[in-house]
Amino acid sequence: MPPRPALFLDRDGVINRRLPGDYVRQPEQFVFEPNALQALRLLAEWFNPIVVVTNQAGVGKGLMTINDLCAVHEKMLREVVWAGGRIDGVYFCPHRPDEGCPCRKPATGMAYQARRDFPQIAFSTAWMVGDAPTDMAFGAALGMQTALILGNNDESADGDRPSDNVTQRFASLWDFACHFSP
Repeated sequence: MPPRPALFLDRDGVINRRLPGDYVRQPEQFVFEPNALQALRLLAEWFNPIVVVTNQAGVGKGLMTINDLCAVHEKMLREVVWAGGRIDGVYFCPHRPDEGCPCRKPATGMAYQARRDFPQIAFSTAWMVGDAPTDMAFGAALGMQTALILGNNDESADGDRPSDNVTQRFASLWDFACHFSP
């Protein structure tokens, strides 16, 4: 049996609800998207590892601390495990967009951090699931298949049309997970 492909997930707008014009700064602000926990349980059967890659400029802007962000991620991980799912790693870029950081999506630094931790990752068989053009560009730059989560948006989180970098479109993470279930 061939190894299972890696799954890279954006966080806000894919796993949890976005806070329009703001950042999820505290655990109590973190609310899962509908059926996201069930989706993560299904996806654990098909992908290994499952990693989150998320830009979190609220840290760089001084709106929250690394400890605040880690508390949010601890809540997410705890609830995913309670629901029978799995997230094997969380990678974040705390820098502002104007800092030119090599880890901020669409740059690929977080993917290489993940591959250092999980050497079995083959980008050519991996999926990137996100709701923004930066997510799609991140995945495409690494040769991944990409899934754009439309959510309540016509095309993407920030209104750009990332059509050139999108392998498939889904309404939600749940719909993406159902695509892989028999």
